[in-house]
Amino acid sequence: MTRDKEETKARILAAVGRLLAESGFQQLGVNAIAREAGVDKVLIYRYFENLPTLLHSFAQEGDYWLTVEELVGDESTVTAESLDEWMQVLLIRFLHDLQQRTITQEILRWELLEGNELTRELAQVRDRMARESLNLLEEKCTFPPDKDIHAISAVLIAGLVYLTLRRKASSTFLGINFDTPEGWQRIEAAIAALVKAVASDN
Repeated sequence: MTRDKEETKARILAAVGRLLAESGFQQLGVNAIAREAGVDKVLIYRYFENLPTLLHSFAQEGDYWLTVEELVGDESTVTAESLDEWMQVLLIRFLHDLQQRTITQEILRWELLEGNELTRELAQVRDRMARESLNLLEEKCTFPPDKDIHAISAVLIAGLVYLTLRRKASSTFLGINFDTPEGWQRIEAAIAALVKAVASDN
């Protein structure tokens, strides 16, 4: 019985993820989740009480933000030495990871439209990861005293998030086509140029 309950709960949580990836939060409701999971909606109320509690469970159990360890990866393969080189590596890895996480993108879109307990909780997880990344970066490299690396990172990360989320509504921005590898290559080159300009020792 316990095994059946856990399997059903897992199916329901997986259904939430699929619906988020396909249509975002706007179409998310108990009836739609029940249909997607192939269960009676009564079971959703029995196991999760209501939709907010279900989404809270989804937030707790999901893997929506990469960890610092995942972001850094195998350090033996990283050739970066200076601050600007490390920033370039981490920012581009962050971009590539976000592009693959369609559910995370939907959560971020929802956060812009509606602030609630769930989006705030997920934002705290994301911000903690960002701060830990900056702490790790500061352990490896000296931050220039005349440069606010935290603020610079915030602007760069926000830009990457915006361009990734905007792609769902429009594939171009300032004449750059984000439906092509060349478009994103231009962004990666821009990251390299920006961090070199603001964080290089030279």
